[in-house]
Amino acid sequence: MALKYVTESVSEKKTVKFDWWGAITLGIALSSLVLVLDKGIDWGWFSIESIVSYLVTVLFSTLFIKIEKNHTDPIVDFKFFKIPAFVNTLINNFVVFMGMMGGIFLIPVFAQTFLGYGATETGFLFMPLAFAMMLGAPIGGKLTGKVEPRYVIAVSTLIAAIALYFFSYLDPRSTAIDIIWPLSLMAFGMGFGMAQRTNIIATVVPVHEIGMASSVLALARNVAGAFGIAVFGTILSNLTESNVSKIARYSTIHSTNPLDYQKAIALITLKAQISAYGSVFIFASVVLLIGTVLALRIKVTKKQMENAGEVHVE
Repeated sequence: MALKYVTESVSEKKTVKFDWWGAITLGIALSSLVLVLDKGIDWGWFSIESIVSYLVTVLFSTLFIKIEKNHTDPIVDFKFFKIPAFVNTLINNFVVFMGMMGGIFLIPVFAQTFLGYGATETGFLFMPLAFAMMLGAPIGGKLTGKVEPRYVIAVSTLIAAIALYFFSYLDPRSTAIDIIWPLSLMAFGMGFGMAQRTNIIATVVPVHEIGMASSVLALARNVAGAFGIAVFGTILSNLTESNVSKIARYSTIHSTNPLDYQKAIALITLKAQISAYGSVFIFASVVLLIGTVLALRIKVTKKQMENAGEVHVE
């Protein structure tokens, strides 16, 4: 289908000299950043390994910025960041995907840990998500040029925030439906605003730089997801430990039977974990609410809105 229906886009502006040093320094900076985000919980955020990763990320990011400012064909054109609509879309995109991915990654863990689902069964829970996103994306796309993009993006983000909030009610008695319908609602909301974000990027930058600008948007989305998973994973771990201490402090076991003590400890731990998950989901929904407010700062001119109806970027 791709060979038949996808037309290869070719820029009129040809690359004179590929930015090898920019690609290398960006690759090292991102690799170091993703490494510490992935391993930071195990290493400790202030361990020697993490600190070295921070320094490598900062050093090579600085080198990357200096190289890009002086290169004739940079990988990232920093003139983009002088465009308010581009910057605000990027910020909204980062905040939204940080909250969404930070919340979503907990769902399969919760389903397998507390509901007893296997990996395949958990995968089935996510199948309706794809259909909901497929349903929401064309609806949002049809509003291009008819409704201000910021309002569409704000509504889509609000829908996703509400969906994430409903996950805070999950407990060991929850069913598959209790997971499927909020996931589907969230996917619909995200799909609803996806085309609008991409079209904004496509209309506020020069035509020959649309590919570069879209790549920056995708990069921000991916980094935001890794950042959200790291942050929310840390919050979950810290909240669980804190909850165990609080619940144990105010609990009384009216028994001297060792088995009863073991059951009590297990119940305290379970309650602490469930409570921690609920708090993280609420926090994730708050992050998306912030993204809703930030979306209202994305302002596109009427002329650009008209162009958005003509330009579509996947």
